[in-house]
Amino acid sequence: MEPITKINFIKELQETIGKTFVQMKPSYALSYSLLHEYTKDIIIPLVRLKKVTIATVELTTCGLISDLLTSSNGASHFFILGMTPYSNEMKIKLGIKQEELSFGGYGVASLEAAKDLAKRIKDYSEAKIGLAETGLISSSELKKRRTKKKAGEVYSAIAFDKEVIVKQLSIQEDLPRREMRQEIAFRVLQFFEFFLKSQ
Repeated sequence: MEPITKINFIKELQETIGKTFVQMKPSYALSYSLLHEYTKDIIIPLVRLKKVTIATVELTTCGLISDLLTSSNGASHFFILGMTPYSNEMKIKLGIKQEELSFGGYGVASLEAAKDLAKRIKDYSEAKIGLAETGLISSSELKKRRTKKKAGEVYSAIAFDKEVIVKQLSIQEDLPRREMRQEIAFRVLQFFEFFLKSQ
C-alpha cells in the first residue's frame, strides 16, 4: 500500500464536519468523500435556509463545486447553472475583455477576473448569487506566460444584489493537481459558508 500524502486541509475538513475516520482511505478519495459530507451537512442546509439560487463559474476546479452542490436530491431548486470556461475564448464570450487577459491586463488569476466572472454568471443565469473562482494550479506553464504569479494563487468572488465580495484564497502550494483542485473547492465553499451565515 502506497503511503498517504500528508495534506493539511483533510484534517481541517474532518474537524469542520465533526467526523474522523479510523481507517484512512487514499488521500484523494478521502478528501473527495469529506468534501461531499461538508457540502451536504453544512453548505446545502444553509442554502435552503437562506432560500437563494446559485450559479457557478469555475476556472480551476473544473466543475467540482457544481458536482458537490448537486450531489443531493432537490438541488435543482437552488442550483441554476454551472460553467467551466477553460479556454480564453470562452472567458471572452462570458464577458471578460480580451485585453484584460493579455500580458498587459490583470490576467485570469486576479481579484478583478473573479469579480467580473461572478457578476457575469449571476446576470446571465438570473440566479440570486453568482459564485466564481479563478487562479493558477500548475507551475509548469508559468514561465511561458511571463508572470510572477505562482501555483496556488487563487481568488473567489460572490455576486449578490448589486454587490460583489472578493477574496484571495490560501491554498497549499505543493499539492498534486487533483488535490489542489479539492482544496480550492473547499476554500471556495468555506468562503460561501461564511457569506451565507452573515446574511
